[in-house]
Amino acid sequence: MKQIEIKKIKIVWDVFIKAVVLTFFFMNVGIMVADGLPDRSALGTKFIQTIERYQAFGMLYQPWSMFAPNPMNTNAYVEADIKFTDGSTTVWKMPRPTIVNGARKVLTADRYRIVGQETLLPNENELVWFDISKYVLREIATIESKGQGRVVSEITFSRFSNKVLLPNEAPFIPHGKMSTEFLKESVFVYKPTTEKVRYEAKNAAQ
Repeated sequence: MKQIEIKKIKIVWDVFIKAVVLTFFFMNVGIMVADGLPDRSALGTKFIQTIERYQAFGMLYQPWSMFAPNPMNTNAYVEADIKFTDGSTTVWKMPRPTIVNGARKVLTADRYRIVGQETLLPNENELVWFDISKYVLREIATIESKGQGRVVSEITFSRFSNKVLLPNEAPFIPHGKMSTEFLKESVFVYKPTTEKVRYEAKNAAQ
């Protein structure tokens, strides 16, 4: 009798393991199919919305630009020149795989790289620029609270970029060799303010 119970438990366990493996397999293949194609169906959109937290946690993004006939060919990153009210300056560098180490490099660096390269674009995504400005402001404030206590008066974001050219257009660069030449362009300026603005409702037409 005991052996029969053990056998039943083993069967249930085997079924459970197979279900977990199949779910993992089909979920990840589904992400590749639904998120990797240039035109997403309504079903694909619903699927991605359902598992978006899992996708974000695992960094399982498969943009069409990775597989397109003309794939993304630009390396880019963002830095910010910080000016303080006393006239002094410093530079804030957005974390990215080439300048951070340890667990942070594995867990978060590539997320920042994607934001800097694909989201923080010139003349686009203005609301994101404001959000990242406030984030940088908080980062600098935390550092200054433990140091000189300086107050930020202006943040100027610069985008550094270069294009990866085909071998017949430029000398071959061995894998692993870092790029050293980047085009720098100022792309967004943020001036923090503590002024409180009051908005009055317009009721004249009511």
